[in-house]
Amino acid sequence: MYFKAKMKLSTLSVAVMLAATGQHVMAAEETTAEEQKIEKIQITGSRLKGVDMEGANPVQVFSREDMTKRGYDSVGAFLRDLPQASSAGTFTENGGVGGADGAPAGSSGVSLRGLGSSSTLVLVNGRRVAVDSFTNGFDSFVNVNAIPMSALERVEVLTDGASSVYGSDAIAGVINFILRKDVEGHEVSVSYGDDTKSSNFGRTNLTYVGGFNTENSNTTLVVDYFDRNALFNSDRPIDVTLKSSTRVSIDGTDYAEPWCGDDVSNGGTRCRYDYVIERAIQPDTTTIGATLHHNYRLANGNEFFAEAMLQNNTGSAYDSAAAFDVRLAGDSSLVPQWARDIDAADGEVNQIRVRSRFPETRIQDYDTTSYRVLAGLRGELGMWSWESAATYGKTENEITHVQGYMGIDKVNDAIASGSFNPFNLGRDNSASAIAAVRELAPRVGESEVFSVDFNIAGDLNIELPAGNISAVFGGEFRSEDIFDRPAEIAQSGGVFALGASDAAADRTQYAAYGEFNLPLTDNLDMIAAVRYDHYSDFGGDTNPKLSLRYRATDDLILRASWSTGFRAPSLSQLGAGESLSSAYINCGAGQPFDALCGDFGATAGELELDQETLGNRGLNAENSEAVNVGVSWNLTDNLQITADYWRYEHTDIVDVDANTTLKACIAGTAPTTTSIDALNGEFGCVLDAGDDLVFLRTGFFNVGRQETDGVDIKLNYQLNTDSLGTFKLYATGTKTFSYERQINPESGSEDLLGKLSGANEIARPDFVADFGTDWSLNNWTASLSAHYISELGDGDFKFGGNETVDAWLVFSGSVGYELTDSQRVLLTVRNLTDEKPSYASSPTNGYASSVHDWIGTLWTVRYTVNF
Repeated sequence: MYFKAKMKLSTLSVAVMLAATGQHVMAAEETTAEEQKIEKIQITGSRLKGVDMEGANPVQVFSREDMTKRGYDSVGAFLRDLPQASSAGTFTENGGVGGADGAPAGSSGVSLRGLGSSSTLVLVNGRRVAVDSFTNGFDSFVNVNAIPMSALERVEVLTDGASSVYGSDAIAGVINFILRKDVEGHEVSVSYGDDTKSSNFGRTNLTYVGGFNTENSNTTLVVDYFDRNALFNSDRPIDVTLKSSTRVSIDGTDYAEPWCGDDVSNGGTRCRYDYVIERAIQPDTTTIGATLHHNYRLANGNEFFAEAMLQNNTGSAYDSAAAFDVRLAGDSSLVPQWARDIDAADGEVNQIRVRSRFPETRIQDYDTTSYRVLAGLRGELGMWSWESAATYGKTENEITHVQGYMGIDKVNDAIASGSFNPFNLGRDNSASAIAAVRELAPRVGESEVFSVDFNIAGDLNIELPAGNISAVFGGEFRSEDIFDRPAEIAQSGGVFALGASDAAADRTQYAAYGEFNLPLTDNLDMIAAVRYDHYSDFGGDTNPKLSLRYRATDDLILRASWSTGFRAPSLSQLGAGESLSSAYINCGAGQPFDALCGDFGATAGELELDQETLGNRGLNAENSEAVNVGVSWNLTDNLQITADYWRYEHTDIVDVDANTTLKACIAGTAPTTTSIDALNGEFGCVLDAGDDLVFLRTGFFNVGRQETDGVDIKLNYQLNTDSLGTFKLYATGTKTFSYERQINPESGSEDLLGKLSGANEIARPDFVADFGTDWSLNNWTASLSAHYISELGDGDFKFGGNETVDAWLVFSGSVGYELTDSQRVLLTVRNLTDEKPSYASSPTNGYASSVHDWIGTLWTVRYTVNF
């Protein structure tokens, strides 16, 4: 082979890597002492270098080949099926809509244990990257779509709290993307894939990988292009569980328009409207990116290293035609004759109200560019190794509303002038009339992060019975800046079906940490870590971690850990601009907020009020406590099993909570005034002359909590035969025992496990598993894998009356052949049996799109040549 990656690993490092991937260590002893000295590998979850950490942390490792042969074409798609991440907070573009009703267009995020994407730390080569400038609801996240899969060497997943090592956000664990480096030679890979239906769901991928060497350096370059067509609900026989309706109101009575014929509801007074069929199962996207890794060995033995990454993603997000509610004069020239005749029946010409849909679907075009550059030095200082680097990352987002987003004033003015006809779904308007009422309403955002870090690792001059204490000490400085700037017309509510609020904030942070490996006996180690983080906007937080590893035999390791964690409030939660909505409170004896009800509230029994939501710069950190107890057992040379029990308690969760401000108004700790201006920008309440609450300004508070526990199990078995080849069988699963969420102190804990819940019908399955086998013989390879999601309760709405969403089992496979030493071809097929998603009646599209999909069988052929 002309193409290879130079992996200079110590004996221990090889053991750790292969054990984590379930492979048997066979050739570790062949590594030379010189190579051990050159490079000391560290595994995600610890900064200790050159220390035997095998089995100390619950880390799973997935290679790029693992993802490719299972048919994944993006990082987001792979993480969505990861058993530890197939729950609330993980999101992709599947089945979603962009904008206020869904995640930011073109984005994907990952959430371990269902604790939220903001509670999972995403790293690239062990260092932070910029979060997305937009949020998923109120959750900050790293857009993993900005990381090209072809540039990966592997993905390391730590499923344990790690704030003591990495700082904020590592409450549920860490996803560490390790990029390709130390490549020799060149590689070109081309793939094309499509579904097996009549729809055109084609996708194309082109990748170049090159390694350029000198006597003292290596430069690795990866350039990747990916293009995918859109797939719509109309391309599949989806089960629509809820249809909307349109109607025209004349003299206080509703009427169905002639366009719908007999497809009516509400006793024939409304037209049924299928808005779900207009949405996308998966939108189109085009990505182009490049990564570069350079290392240069200096004359003094130190090493300079540099990294660069550039990714540009463009595409569109699709939603149904927007609804509108307008009024026009009964004698307008736009009123059709059938409506004129009804209006004239009482001898008067009155205003007519039209509640309908626009004649075109909504389309958002997105353009996301991510940059990352890093430069650093590493070397030896006596018996200690050190490393320092500076990193700069930036994400730029722009969303343009190119179709179907209509300005409210433009539409009303056009109706008044007779240039836009709201009847018949607006289909009688010319293309120019429709274009005249559109609003592009661009939304732009930017997120920047700059950091400098340093660490030094080695053995302390403190000897325990089983050896010296190993330690690493380090620190870092980081600055962050973010803004999300929607168009003013969107912020003011001037566009039909488009709401938005701005956000802007910045901060600096510094941290110091230490980590120690204490060999208490020949078989028992204790790993202790502590880290202090200080933020310019809320103060400091200290988090420790204690781990024990007991090697009962050469093949059996027992481990346990306890840690605390924290998540700093996101910049978008601190700096969110005003967002307006309506709210209600109940009035009467025994109601918690009756003190804010005056004359009208006492009579009506409730109050409707205006609510303004803002960011809160007085937020504190979210906190957590994590426990992990596990076992790693090599039963034979070819059979390994790991099992871990885990539990997380996550408190002080940041969320919007009107109740906190309402209680403060009653207690007198928040202002209660007679005008908005008198609030002076503070959270508080405005009462009218009758002492009725008419306006509430509130925001984010530390009010929520969630708890979850469960077990992870992984099994690997390798079967070697003389004539039938090598079989590597695996099974991995996550069984969640409990998941409870409390929104605020006044609400009770809600059991959300094993069902769909919330407005977006998010799934939290109690059991997710992957299992399969990989086979190789001479020039041939093949794999067969399965992905299983347990049954779910059907959620809150049950439009179709269904109670249970059946379990889902999908098989995928691949066949590969090495044509020559430098050429190979691979065929992958996802969803071999064309399994459709299980029926769910609560989601309007008839399936749980957060964990299932309607893509069906999808094949891909890939050709790779090395030279």
